[in-house]
Amino acid sequence: MREVGAPVHRLVGVPLKGCESRHVLRYPRQAKFHPLKYLAGLAAACASGSVRFFANSPVEEVAEHDGGVTLRTSQGQITAVHAVIATNASIADRFQLHTKVSPYRTYVLAFAIARGELPDALYWDTEDPYHYVRLQTGPEEDDFVLVGGEDYKSGEANDADQRFARLENWARELIPALDRITHRWSGQVLDTIDYAGFIGREPGSERIYLAMGDSGQGLTHGVMGAMLNTALILGEDHPWKSVYAPDRKPLAAARNFLRENMTILQNLAEYVAPGEIASLEELQPGDGAILRRGLEKIAAYKDKAGELHLHSASCTHIGCHLHWNSFESCWDCPCHGSIFAPNGRPINAPAVSALRPVKV
Repeated sequence: MREVGAPVHRLVGVPLKGCESRHVLRYPRQAKFHPLKYLAGLAAACASGSVRFFANSPVEEVAEHDGGVTLRTSQGQITAVHAVIATNASIADRFQLHTKVSPYRTYVLAFAIARGELPDALYWDTEDPYHYVRLQTGPEEDDFVLVGGEDYKSGEANDADQRFARLENWARELIPALDRITHRWSGQVLDTIDYAGFIGREPGSERIYLAMGDSGQGLTHGVMGAMLNTALILGEDHPWKSVYAPDRKPLAAARNFLRENMTILQNLAEYVAPGEIASLEELQPGDGAILRRGLEKIAAYKDKAGELHLHSASCTHIGCHLHWNSFESCWDCPCHGSIFAPNGRPINAPAVSALRPVKV
């Protein structure tokens, strides 16, 4: 941290039970702000500069041509001189970049706590899976403590309740003043093999730029990525360019590269495994599971009304085998992080096409 000029203090002890003698790195001069208020202000600033926003228009293809870029959407086409693909996972690159990015699902619990019981800070440990604690101002005399972690590779587990239980036990042991649980949720983050995002010109392109691989630091990367990509589009040099270059080949991360890409081989091998259920009658309302029909695997979901939703279990990105996520009620792709709704529609890149419907 000192080599890059960032302020950092080495301390002993944090105000968590049993951590009074832990060695700590403290980063001063940090800020916290409300993401939705920030985005509202950002949108207003953009609109004042004649920027136009198009909702409900998912981009299905990005094509570069002489002198410009064309974005094909479900509602029509947009042409521009340059395009920035900031879709969490790139929808322009089909495979190359995605071999250097891995999707992880993470969990969060929110607890009520009396104001003043916990000093305001973001606490982060170095365990595996890691944990973090942060304080959020609440109404009246109570605040909220957000406790997160218990990450795993997307699609490789379906045990949300157990992970929430471990988070709660970990949190209550360290912070005895915690009151009731008020909220819980999960999300997906994309980790690159060297933990720095891919921001800059897409490999092999002249007019397409990327911002992806946030590893949970989306707000920071959003600001920094806008600064970097703006400079590159204007033809300027930038001191961050090589650090975040999407075409970099981090030799020190070769081990991570090999480990993470074993997921693809293991996943594709699942196509020869039996289904999770032998018949659709085994499905309970609200459940999803994989059914084998001959050589085909079917992603089967039964909604609360008892209606079946049947689709191919093959992700429309590169064909990986999907897994059901019962906590979020969606189909997860372990390979590159695509997520599909029970009706087969894609809700997270890199996949942009819906799952193929199947009739049984």
